[in-house]
Amino acid sequence: MASRVWHLENCRFRVTVQAQGGELCSLWDKAIGTEWMWQPQEGVWNNSATQLFPVVGRLIHDGIWQGAQFYPLPAHGFLRQQAFCCLEHSANCLTLEATASEATFAVWPWHWRVTLNVELTDDGLLFSQEVTNEDKTPFWFSIGWHPGFALPLSSEQGWQVRFAGDGVKGPLPTRQRTLTVAENLPTRDAFLLQTDSFTDGAVYFADSREQFIQVCSPDGKTVLSMETTVQEWLALWGVPGADLLCIEPLAGTTDAPDFDGQADHKRGMRQHAPGESQVFSVRLRFPVDV
Repeated sequence: MASRVWHLENCRFRVTVQAQGGELCSLWDKAIGTEWMWQPQEGVWNNSATQLFPVVGRLIHDGIWQGAQFYPLPAHGFLRQQAFCCLEHSANCLTLEATASEATFAVWPWHWRVTLNVELTDDGLLFSQEVTNEDKTPFWFSIGWHPGFALPLSSEQGWQVRFAGDGVKGPLPTRQRTLTVAENLPTRDAFLLQTDSFTDGAVYFADSREQFIQVCSPDGKTVLSMETTVQEWLALWGVPGADLLCIEPLAGTTDAPDFDGQADHKRGMRQHAPGESQVFSVRLRFPVDV
């Protein structure tokens, strides 16, 4: 059975969001006749913009421990498989919600709620995830967004990602989907997208809170920009030979190769007390003159 979908539209954009995973699966730019979101392709990547919760990245132990209790979680968690329900829907704004269920209790036994908000703007959209602890005990979690953009990276050499202000720390390449973070990381204000940039997997950057990120074409034009908020990590990922670039603002990372499996030791995990909530938001902009 096909997943339910919702549509948003304003003068410039048409957006489609599906119930499964609360996934943004289309961002059509009427002004230039372009689909900005990657469309699933067998053998490359079968998603468009997944949400990651309650963990980010690979789990080298196929789950996590909290004390002596083991919880068998899949990579990136389970939110991308959850059915979201609609709380509010207007022409240019959508609010969805996913909550704990019997299926999630089997792998992560806490009551939680993730509220998703998508709002169209004149030049792009606002995307936010709010995590709420509805349990009687604290829990550890990470969260992230994994949007993929359809850009002609394989046919045009010279694309780059630029970072504003003081830049970010990195790049930090992954190996077999694990991440080692060295001390005294260099600061970068740009990252050149080359044919072999993602041969070994995603590339991470640290110190990415409140970052302004620009994706620039070979002729120097800013094609899209992303503004992050409290997410302290950023990952870039693509598939060699594919016209795909994922820009992932993350509160957490994939496992370290020597990770002991304890939730409170997993890089980037944060703890919510009962009743506590936090919003993780992102702003996308698409200049009109691309």
